[in-house]
Amino acid sequence: MIVVDDNHNSIELHTRQTANVQENDIIQMSEYKIPDDPHDKKLLRKLDLHLIPTMTLLYLLSYLDRVNIGQAKLDGLMESLKLSSAQYNTCLSVFFITYVAFEIPSNLVLKKLRPSRWIPSIMIAWGIVMTLMGLVHSYGGLLACRLVLGAAESGLFPGAAFYLSSWYKRRELSWRISIFISATSLAGAFGGVLAFGISQMRGIGGQEGWRWIFYIEGMMTVVVGVAAFFLINDFPSDRPKFLTEEECDRTITRLQNDAGPGAGEHFSWKQVRAAFLDWKLYIFCLCDIGLLVPLYSLALVSPTIVQGLGFQSYRAQLMTAPPSVFAFFTTMTTAYFSDRYTRRAIFIMFWYIIAIIGFIILIVAQNLNVKYFAVFLATGGISGCNAICITFLSCNISPHTKRATALAFMISMGSFGGVISGQIYRSQDGPRFILGHAINLGFCILGLVAVIILFVSLRLENRRRDRLYGVVSSRNRKISVITKELKKEVVDVCGIGSEEDRRKWGYEHMSEEEIRDLGDKHATWRYIL
Repeated sequence: MIVVDDNHNSIELHTRQTANVQENDIIQMSEYKIPDDPHDKKLLRKLDLHLIPTMTLLYLLSYLDRVNIGQAKLDGLMESLKLSSAQYNTCLSVFFITYVAFEIPSNLVLKKLRPSRWIPSIMIAWGIVMTLMGLVHSYGGLLACRLVLGAAESGLFPGAAFYLSSWYKRRELSWRISIFISATSLAGAFGGVLAFGISQMRGIGGQEGWRWIFYIEGMMTVVVGVAAFFLINDFPSDRPKFLTEEECDRTITRLQNDAGPGAGEHFSWKQVRAAFLDWKLYIFCLCDIGLLVPLYSLALVSPTIVQGLGFQSYRAQLMTAPPSVFAFFTTMTTAYFSDRYTRRAIFIMFWYIIAIIGFIILIVAQNLNVKYFAVFLATGGISGCNAICITFLSCNISPHTKRATALAFMISMGSFGGVISGQIYRSQDGPRFILGHAINLGFCILGLVAVIILFVSLRLENRRRDRLYGVVSSRNRKISVITKELKKEVVDVCGIGSEEDRRKWGYEHMSEEEIRDLGDKHATWRYIL
């Protein structure tokens, strides 16, 4: 329970002591701004140091293991296994079938189990599969490995996104999620250079260069996975050892104040159902598919696209790095300004437009330098959208279990884009790949329309709630109960409210648990646009 003194000078969390509201207790509702504690910056630096680097490293290896097949192709994978273009594209796509199937179950398991056990376990599993991919000698073997790899990797991205959203306030989340997702850009830059270096090992032990790519990168993942058992911390309520008791209390207090009304943290199948009945989730899915089809297709076949611009295979591996470096900077710059101004949709729309321009240039341009510049626009634009889209949903879906389910479902549906992305760049369409670029252009337009729908709809909903229930600032609002027994003010962070409030909101016949389960449907919730 959270209590504050009468002057609102400090906030104290009591985890075992509760206050029962009696008939004579005073229930009041007021407006005040919860000040940012001077120790918050120190606390945030400590959280960042212990959470962000580990999650970013894990996702970098995950993405590297997912897309390194594109680098292996340039080093003779198709010729060695005698793969046709259709068979190779199928191997790209089947990864996402199991990836999609296991994302939601994995996030629910993560909610039940400890992240420090679940995430390292699945990481070791996919590292072993990646290493074994270097031993395949047939199309069937490669296909099977890609299927198992998708199942093993499925839990990391949605799990890590939910994990980070359980540590940071909503206005702090975009920057941290973007650092985490910037691993995709780093994987693109680092992967090309690393693959070029590893491929020089061809002939060692009688092994081809592409096999060494899988061996080395797979073993790296296993080693880091073992270390992750000691590097990953659990949720704030688990009282991780790197925080003092006071810091744990402060972290939980900050999250509860930020979560606001309807912020129940308990696991609830009702919240799972509520996620699937929320129309916003399906529009978010369209937005995510619109960016993940281009994102995955560029990641999987960018070496081939760059090679089609006139570079030899070994130079094509290296020339994929600069667009990925640019994507890293667009991701981080966007995250900084998005958090600073607490805006999500406008940045997504801007970068979608940049990506659309990039794909239009790739379709119509003939000059190779201009086309290479367009690769920068397309890659940077899509990467700029990616992290903000995750944050956009995380900030606007509540409570915990509903958000965990919605995140996993959106990422799952977006990952269907991976199935599509493996099929749109066909060998017979090279070197211009007009069909693939046109399909990606269409998906970018779809995503842009979805974001506009969300922006307009949520803005109108905020105005409707302001009109019906009064203007509320989620950061400034406090509902409290002053108890005669404790003579303390108990902050109602879940928005239970007084009897008058509940009548005003239409919640007079609802239990406290039902009100906590409302989350973003609560009358005093306001969406972050």
